[in-house]
Amino acid sequence: MNFRLNLTRLLLIPVILLILVSHHTYREDSLIDTLLGATGILLLITAAGGRIWASVYLAGNKKKRLIVEGPYSIVRNPLYLFSLIGFAGAGLGFESLTLAFLFSLVFALTHTPAMAKEARALSKLFPQEYERYRRDVPAFIPKFRKIRTSRTISVNTIPFSTALRDCMAIPSVLVVASLLEWTKLNGLLPVLVHII
Repeated sequence: MNFRLNLTRLLLIPVILLILVSHHTYREDSLIDTLLGATGILLLITAAGGRIWASVYLAGNKKKRLIVEGPYSIVRNPLYLFSLIGFAGAGLGFESLTLAFLFSLVFALTHTPAMAKEARALSKLFPQEYERYRRDVPAFIPKFRKIRTSRTISVNTIPFSTALRDCMAIPSVLVVASLLEWTKLNGLLPVLVHII
């Protein structure tokens, strides 16, 4: 996990540099500007809520049993799916399709190998159970009609609290985006590149 996190940070450096010196091409009062920003907000909130939802089921149970309820009943990789939604939402939070694409690309490059590795590990830990699960539940595109939940679940509050704290930071992207936009609009940061 540390390698993936460090690689993500490394690949985000050029994206962050682009953010610092660029601004979108849309007028500030245009419909596209409003729609991109609003979609970014929606995706970031969805990412935070979805990661919290998945973390409730995962906390304290990760290697003890194969988790097939809640978000894990509709998609095998809900944490990764909601993370991708958050990465795309971050780019749209800056009101830019280019940044949404670049954030999503960084996610794909750094997290796809981790998903494959985790699938192999689960296949070894729970061979027959995981094979059935793999056949029934899609890896990344949710099937909402298959949702299964139980009335109660056991949650280890320590890892869940950590996950909750991390998820609460996700919407802070919007604060950063707003402040950076303000600095550019007021000439405090140069705009060297215009992007869509």
